[in-house]
Amino acid sequence: MDQLTDDQVDIFCSMDEQRLAEYKLSFKQLNRNERGLITIRELGTMIRSLGENPSEKELEEIFKASDLDGNGEIDFKEFCLVMARFENEEEREMCEVFKMFDRDGDGFITQNDLLQLLENTKFKSDKKVVRQMLRTGDSTGDGRISFTEFLTMIKKTFAYPPKL
Repeated sequence: MDQLTDDQVDIFCSMDEQRLAEYKLSFKQLNRNERGLITIRELGTMIRSLGENPSEKELEEIFKASDLDGNGEIDFKEFCLVMARFENEEEREMCEVFKMFDRDGDGFITQNDLLQLLENTKFKSDKKVVRQMLRTGDSTGDGRISFTEFLTMIKKTFAYPPKL
């Protein structure tokens, strides 16, 4: 494989063992040719399983950008980089959702943030619901939900991102 860029090295090096194990399992499930390489068709299957529906042209562009050595197939390192890109995009989207909850912009979801949000919904301000949401998401017990706690809560609740 060609030399990785500094950004790619940073992405690859920042992956923890659990994430790499998940990627290995996903890669093994996708790798139908048993040669340790994924084809464009297999990549399309993986991307569609994540809820995306790229056109053939978009899929070709993703594949071309992921096939760093240009051999027409994606090896495990290239696969990890593709997965990290998708997960980073998903995390950016979740950040936008978090900001909707974090009404005062202080970086935490508090009881007041949730009450404000509920005021504008059909639920109105049900303090029991708010307390339950805070108990569910607040792993530190400080009465606030950080972005990290929010992501953990979403992943547990909705099995996010979907497994292959």
